[in-house]
Amino acid sequence: MSIKNAAPTRRPADRKAQILAAATECFHRSGYHTTAMEDIAGAVGITAGALYRHFRGKQELLSRVLLDGVDALAAQLAEAGDLETMTRTVVGFALDHRSLPMLLERETRNLAEQDRTVVLERTRAHADALAEALRERRPEVDEKSALLVAWCTLALMTSPSHHDVSLPRPRYEALLRAQASALYRSAVVPCPERLTPAPRPTGIGIAPVSRREALLTAAIPLFKQRGFQQVGMEEIGSAAGITGPSIYNHFAGKTEILDTALRREAEVVQFVLARALAESPTHRDALRSVLVSYARLSGMRTSATPLLIAEIAFLPPEQRDRLLRVRNGFVLECVALLRGMRPELSEGQAAVAMRGALVLVNIASRKPFLLEDGVPAEVLADLAMDALDFDPAPARRGRG
Repeated sequence: MSIKNAAPTRRPADRKAQILAAATECFHRSGYHTTAMEDIAGAVGITAGALYRHFRGKQELLSRVLLDGVDALAAQLAEAGDLETMTRTVVGFALDHRSLPMLLERETRNLAEQDRTVVLERTRAHADALAEALRERRPEVDEKSALLVAWCTLALMTSPSHHDVSLPRPRYEALLRAQASALYRSAVVPCPERLTPAPRPTGIGIAPVSRREALLTAAIPLFKQRGFQQVGMEEIGSAAGITGPSIYNHFAGKTEILDTALRREAEVVQFVLARALAESPTHRDALRSVLVSYARLSGMRTSATPLLIAEIAFLPPEQRDRLLRVRNGFVLECVALLRGMRPELSEGQAAVAMRGALVLVNIASRKPFLLEDGVPAEVLADLAMDALDFDPAPARRGRG
């Protein structure tokens, strides 16, 4: 047969689905800003030109990934009905779409305003549905407390997106469901008076005298709100009240500011851990002390903890690897505390459960719409401890 008469190559019917799946993995692995359309096209096995025939650009791809994800979960929750079925639904969805929850947490800010609003509204609807189902089971729980537990449970159930620890699927599902059930039973939530933080002084605090500290203090909120690549040195200087080239007397550039902020936060977390280990009489006391401090730190306006998730990719490999080693060391110490508190747990169970509790604290401490003044650190720590007091029997039955 001649080339002239050869049948034309046909596009696969599921090409768009392939592109969205590849985009999800690329965005999860490398971040939105460091992923190019060519990277996504290469992952699919097509040219960038062919990719543009399906999507106008990278932001449209991100919008489709996130909107399709939140809509798919919403449709499944609408059919679930009761709290137990909803829990199974979210856990199954989170493990089937393990990249999506981190993308929602990290990349929603990069959407166009209209799409960002829709994604946030629909994500909150997931929490509203869980909160309503919880109140049907526990009518004594007030609306505010139920919503807090719903957000904490969602963070915990979707926590596998934030780490790469593996378990056999039936055991993984059973463990996450057991932790969710422990949160639903929590004795913290029927006490709305605990959700009232201590009165704060008026104002936003005292500005540092040091220009170097002023630049750090100004940069962290900007990086969190808009992303490392979207913020310029001049903008940081202006926010700190420093203009002109003198800002470079303190930092060589944005990368040094980011590295300094993350390194300092890692050192604070290590200090918190060391103090808890030295001063606590039991593993349980030490772990709660660490979680209280971690919740307090994560909820601060100037906390760099979210940057460890969202912006660490912009550091040079040596600095990035050093910070990840410190972070992993902290998590492993927490896992060891949990196993000291609950020696019946396997190493895998403890690793998954502890990471879920840390994700719970990290995410819930940064949801200002839950409570006007934030959630008290002690409340978040106690909810996390409840999640760690899960019944291991369902998880063992999940061996399948």
